[in-house]
Amino acid sequence: MTDRTPRRNPFLSALLVPPAVLLMLLEEVIWAGLKALMARLGRLPVVARLEARIQTLPPMGAAALFLAPGAVLLPFKLAALWAMAQGHFFWGLLVLLAAKLTATALFARIYTLCKPTLMTVAWFVRLHDWISAAKAWAHARLNSWGLWRLARRSIGRLRTWAARMVAALS
Repeated sequence: MTDRTPRRNPFLSALLVPPAVLLMLLEEVIWAGLKALMARLGRLPVVARLEARIQTLPPMGAAALFLAPGAVLLPFKLAALWAMAQGHFFWGLLVLLAAKLTATALFARIYTLCKPTLMTVAWFVRLHDWISAAKAWAHARLNSWGLWRLARRSIGRLRTWAARMVAALS
C-alpha cells in the first residue's frame, strides 16, 4: 500500500503562500467593499428602480446583463494596454485598474441581483458550481498550510483592531 498524501516542500510553501494570501485577501476585501458600495448606491431612488427592473429580467436577459460589464469595459482595458505600449505605463495602469474595479463592482451587484434567475440557466449553474468547487479546493489547500492559518489569524486581529479604531473615531 502506498501513501497517497502529498509531501509538502517547506521552501515551496514559503514561496507560494504569501502571494496566495495576498490574492485571497485582496479578493475578499475588494469583493466585500465593492459589494457594500454598490448596495449603498442601490439605495438611491433611481438606482433602486433600475435594480428592481433588473431583478425581473428573464433568465437569458439576466445572463446577457451578467456578461455586460466585461464587454462594455473591454475597450477601456484595450486603451490602457495601448497606453502602456506607448510608454505611458502609469496612466495605462490607472485606467486598467479603474476599468477592472468598475467591472468587478458592476459584476458583484449584477450577480447579487440576478443570482436567483441565473441559477435557472444550465450553463450558468455549471459555471457557478465549477468556480465554487475550484474556490473551495483552493481554500482547502491554503487552510492546510500553517503559514496561511497564521496569516488568517493575524488578519483577523488586524481587522478587529481597525474596527475598534474606526468605532473610537466615530
